[in-house]
Amino acid sequence: MTNNIHYQIDKISDVYEDYIYMSNYETLKTEYGICKYCGTTEKDKFKSRAHIIPEFTGNKNWFCFDECDDCNNIFSAYEYSLKNFGAFKNSHLPIKGKKRYPKYVDGHHGFTNQFRDNNLLVMNAKKMDDFLKIEENKVKITSLTMPFVPLNVYKCLVKIAFSLMEKKDFKKFDSGISWLMDKKMKIEPVIPHIMLFNPNLKPVREPIGVLLKKKNENNSPEFSFIFIWGFYLFQIFPPFNISDKNLDFSNLKLPIMSEFVTKTKEGKFNLAHFNMNLLERIQTLESISFDLI
Repeated sequence: MTNNIHYQIDKISDVYEDYIYMSNYETLKTEYGICKYCGTTEKDKFKSRAHIIPEFTGNKNWFCFDECDDCNNIFSAYEYSLKNFGAFKNSHLPIKGKKRYPKYVDGHHGFTNQFRDNNLLVMNAKKMDDFLKIEENKVKITSLTMPFVPLNVYKCLVKIAFSLMEKKDFKKFDSGISWLMDKKMKIEPVIPHIMLFNPNLKPVREPIGVLLKKKNENNSPEFSFIFIWGFYLFQIFPPFNISDKNLDFSNLKLPIMSEFVTKTKEGKFNLAHFNMNLLERIQTLESISFDLI
């Protein structure tokens, strides 16, 4: 099957409607203690509260009670990759993890970043290298990010989307559960593992997640998930939905937000997207700029 993808800019509200905001989510009382992913009902496997969205994103308030400790431990490996993916830029924000502000470590350039409670960002560097430049009253810092696995970043976002789904809709994704639970499984679904992202938003201190559902017969996936964390905006289309198998993949339409369209210095337009179907650990070069006071 040949997939031809057509991105529809700013058509998202024409095709999708809000299914649920993370802030409105509550596990149904009838589903407490029944794992959504493996089905276990053993009481001693529900000792911990599972965060809908990882705690390191600033989530202190939203939990789910239908995810067992064993599955939560599997998903923590995916969360680690998401954390590393956005760690550099978001280390410049006062977003606390479990107990403190996380420390960002750039082993390549030899510097660390960490926020402090007095709204102070502290950088320690072994030497002043070319990673830090001051030009025209602006500071620019460049870093080789901490290693992450692209597919694990993607699986983390898919898992969050699954957490927000009602049981009747989650069942449509049964064929993808083994893929989600297996850290080494890599397959080609009917909906490609594409993640759109923008790392330059006006930042937020608490994460925002919204699951969207298709409201008309547009040739698009039934669901899309949007997630905002710190400086980052993400959008994915959860794969393995049995309802999406009837789409025309020779003319697949993906409605996206205009924030993913960027303009180069040469005046050309790019789409900030990432093929996430990669199991190797990688690093990317990131930079952040801010004004001197």
